[in-house]
Amino acid sequence: MKSSFISSSAIQNAMRLTIRQTQKQLVSSTLEATTGVYADIGASLGSGAAKSVNFTSEISRIAALKGSNSVVNMRLEASQLGLNNMKKAGDDLVSKLTALQGSQDKTSLTVAVQSAGDALSSLMDTGNSMVNGEYLFSGINTDVQPLNSQANAATTAIQTNLTAYASGLNKPVNALTGAEMNTFITNFVQPMFTQDTFNGTSTPVAFPPPGAPTPVAPAAYVTPPAWGDWSNASNQNMTSRISNSEVVTSSTNANSEGMRYFALASITASALVSQGLSSDGMSAVTSKAIGYAAQATSGIVTQASQLGLSQERVKKANDALDAQSSIIQNKLVDLQGVDTYKASTLVNALQTQLETAYTLISKIQQLSLVNYL
Repeated sequence: MKSSFISSSAIQNAMRLTIRQTQKQLVSSTLEATTGVYADIGASLGSGAAKSVNFTSEISRIAALKGSNSVVNMRLEASQLGLNNMKKAGDDLVSKLTALQGSQDKTSLTVAVQSAGDALSSLMDTGNSMVNGEYLFSGINTDVQPLNSQANAATTAIQTNLTAYASGLNKPVNALTGAEMNTFITNFVQPMFTQDTFNGTSTPVAFPPPGAPTPVAPAAYVTPPAWGDWSNASNQNMTSRISNSEVVTSSTNANSEGMRYFALASITASALVSQGLSSDGMSAVTSKAIGYAAQATSGIVTQASQLGLSQERVKKANDALDAQSSIIQNKLVDLQGVDTYKASTLVNALQTQLETAYTLISKIQQLSLVNYL
């Protein structure tokens, strides 16, 4: 009978190899049990890994689109809020001017002028509002403040030109009739807000208008600021891609009819109500201002409606993107998903195997001839 010898060092080395392999497999199995997907997609799927990459890329693209859509929706909501505030200010101005209607009472006139000034301040503040560092009403010029108040210059020019206009009719201002005031407002005041420049290179309009009565010296007409002096906004609005095939208008701008006529109504009231007009002239001014304010609120409602359509399209696009993402996600799970219960069971088995290996190595390391001498 022959006895054979087994080296304790060889056993230890074998155990160490087993421990390394078990530890590596344990990491992979733990990852699979935690995430529910293969730890090594390439090794597990082979040629199917390309399909997995495509699915993952598509899910990331959809997530990026939804992130962009959230920014677009935030801009649209903020713009809607601003337009709603403008509409409320316009409605309030209409109610104040309606109460005035030809009144010569100084208190009522003061209240009307103050209301017109407050309305214009509301327009300027709201028109220059920002979200995420971008101006809402600048069109594509999102880094440029859209509105610069020309209220003082406009008021001074209107009052100066009113004096010159009355002089050309050989009348004092307080003797102007309602028809004459209507003519003055239509020909001298309204173009200040409907035209971008006077005697300029872009849509030039002559000032004073043709047929204006020639004032008697020393009265003289002055060229007032046009809308191009008020606004730095672009006429072109922002557009945003909200899906593979959809692009929506995602902003509006201060050059819209609603904002122009809002400023026109406010300046008409604040500049002319305090000029000591006759009852007939005052009625013409308030009627004109009320008409402009009503036109302004109508234009603002139109802007809000257009943005509302964009909001609805963004919502529907997000719903479609969610559905696409869900379908692709399910396919991805079917492709690279693992049985988490099986993976968890394997983790437990590997942990037990690893603990056994550690125990054996500990026992072997405790063997020594010293214990038997």
